[in-house]
Amino acid sequence: MFAAARRVEARGVKLLYRANGRPGTRFAVVVARGSGGAVRRNREKRISREAYRSLKESVLPGFDLVFLVFRFGAPYAERRETMRQLIGRAGLQMQSGLRRQ
Repeated sequence: MFAAARRVEARGVKLLYRANGRPGTRFAVVVARGSGGAVRRNREKRISREAYRSLKESVLPGFDLVFLVFRFGAPYAERRETMRQLIGRAGLQMQSGLRRQ
């Protein structure tokens, strides 16, 4: 995934994405080392996963997504907004009015 994916970046988070040829979208969160101990890395993952869950209905199906977090301590609202912007810049956001089946 890291070698073949396209990338966009904003405020401490990178989005790596590529088409997967499947009907659904898969995602993962990777937290860079250097954020402290396991407790802090796990908190960053939890915040990022929850932010994605609130956005997943607006993401086009058929992609693999990896969010690489390398800036730590962002609150939920900021992380969600950053992820929303990345999805939009990557062209993976569904048009308004369309819903996933």
